[in-house]
Amino acid sequence: MSKKKSELIEILAGYFWTYKSYDVDEAMKKYGISPDEALDPNQSKRNYAKAGLVKLSEERIIELSKRIAKDAESVSLNQQMEPYLGDSIFEFTYITRRKLADYFDMCPNFEGKLKLDELLRGIWNIDEPYNDDEDMFIFNRVSIGDYIMQHVIRNDDISYKDMLLDILQFKYISDSSLIKFLEKMVNPEVRTGEEQIQYVNGINEIIGADGFEMAVSGKISNELIYKIYRKNMVCGNMKNLVFAPLGKKPDIVIDDAIDNELKIVGDTNNCLLYNFEPNSDGLSWKTLVRWWEPKAVNKNIQQDLFTRLLNSLDSQPEKDFFTRYYKIYEERSDFPALIPQVYLHYDPHAKIWRGNGIVYTHQRMDFLMLLPNGVRIVIEIDGKQHYSEGDKPSPKLYAEMVIDTRELQLKGYEVYRFGGYEFMNMTESKKTVKDFFDKLFEKYCI
Repeated sequence: MSKKKSELIEILAGYFWTYKSYDVDEAMKKYGISPDEALDPNQSKRNYAKAGLVKLSEERIIELSKRIAKDAESVSLNQQMEPYLGDSIFEFTYITRRKLADYFDMCPNFEGKLKLDELLRGIWNIDEPYNDDEDMFIFNRVSIGDYIMQHVIRNDDISYKDMLLDILQFKYISDSSLIKFLEKMVNPEVRTGEEQIQYVNGINEIIGADGFEMAVSGKISNELIYKIYRKNMVCGNMKNLVFAPLGKKPDIVIDDAIDNELKIVGDTNNCLLYNFEPNSDGLSWKTLVRWWEPKAVNKNIQQDLFTRLLNSLDSQPEKDFFTRYYKIYEERSDFPALIPQVYLHYDPHAKIWRGNGIVYTHQRMDFLMLLPNGVRIVIEIDGKQHYSEGDKPSPKLYAEMVIDTRELQLKGYEVYRFGGYEFMNMTESKKTVKDFFDKLFEKYCI
């Protein structure tokens, strides 16, 4: 038996020892552990647990250790597991937790509108005695809350970072406790307005690396409530963007199959091909304008690019949607690019050539928006051609549209659909576009 397996068994046996003798058997069976029936848990719960654990492979012991650590949400158990499992039992890594502690240490007004002990209560049991290794006398011990208030607030000789990492064991608390704490830090009861937004943006910049984001979930007393969600993100490094064809399908070849280098041949002005810089995170209008500068015909580069993109759109509702977006945000120094007619799928052969063997029913998306942290937004403006043939409703076309949407969402894209009818009234459609993007940008703190 390896040393790693042996020591993990000792830790797990110690965990099962905390159960009552009449509960330990059921607790072990819950995790698929079969104790030796010849043994009696009333004699030694630890030996009873070890007898079942030694039957398992090392891989199974490691898997079981992670599962039990997540279920137990015990700081002490997590500390014991660290030499063997690292931070693999957490969704928020040790690096993220330390960065959060560093960030909060630099932020002004850590406790916001509450007293520090009020802020911490409910996430940590601050009424427990503080275990100071230098204090050998139990009767001298104070509660964790009193110790923190004395040294962090009154004496000011312990920083917020040290409080989190050393006293509150921020590195080892469960993911659910960490989420609860972060959400409380930006709760309107604690902070509002610009300060709340500052904290949300700072937290998102850190937890985004682990695939999470803090977004608006609602309002209370007209103040914003933020919750932490797993990001709807697409993994993978962005490489190419094929978009804005002028009427006909682009002729694309693979210039380097190993490096996935694409090349447009034939009428190279018909379609645009953008190559991302390595590790690009989103695509802003300013970045796209900078890329367009050598290709621009007119001195006003932004207007030149806008016109080129607008000309790739076929329907009036699509043109209205695109134009209103840029009219609303054009005065901002920068904002996410709304990219029209993007090929997310590509089949070089026409549908008629494929016959019944069509690979993609829908290759080109009306609009794509690439936000920071891997968030990819697809926007579709649905005219009647999406769900009818002529003037007759087509369940087949509607089903294809629903399937395409489902597949994109499973790949991590967010898909939003608008009906062409929404753009019949100019005033109402402008409000519709502005309300949508204001809420979208609020959700992602843009």
